[in-house]
Amino acid sequence: MKASPIKTSAILVVALCLTATEAEACGEVMLRTLDTMRFHAFVTRHPASILLYSGESATHPPTQAGKLHDGLEKAGHKVSMARGPEQLASALASRKYNVVVAYADDLVAVTTQIAKASREPTLIPVLNGGADERQMRARFPQLVNEDLNELLKIIEQSMKVQDL
Repeated sequence: MKASPIKTSAILVVALCLTATEAEACGEVMLRTLDTMRFHAFVTRHPASILLYSGESATHPPTQAGKLHDGLEKAGHKVSMARGPEQLASALASRKYNVVVAYADDLVAVTTQIAKASREPTLIPVLNGGADERQMRARFPQLVNEDLNELLKIIEQSMKVQDL
């Protein structure tokens, strides 16, 4: 007995539908992955005492320093801010910091003040638009761009070295 092509196709479709129990929409897996990734924030294993220095120049607005401050605190670091050379000098005199984060165009004032500190913290310069990156990297190997993840990575590495 010959089976009609329509009957054969119908049986094949029913068989495929019964075996395909885990079918998902194309983007559903990606959405599920992104949803779980959202809750995995970076938390440091080596909390640092950080002084975030922002000079009085208008090249880097206080909002950018505020974003860095918030991101560093969310990662588990203890962060203080200093704006201007006077605040920097008094902050370094009053407390010991593991790390000082400063913009590249403020490095002259920062390095002078750090040299006067009793225990020199690690200096991590943040590159902004005006500085020459190649020249800065030769002088400061821990130079980072204005990327919070990169900054967190460098701080973590610095703290591992200090703990040894």
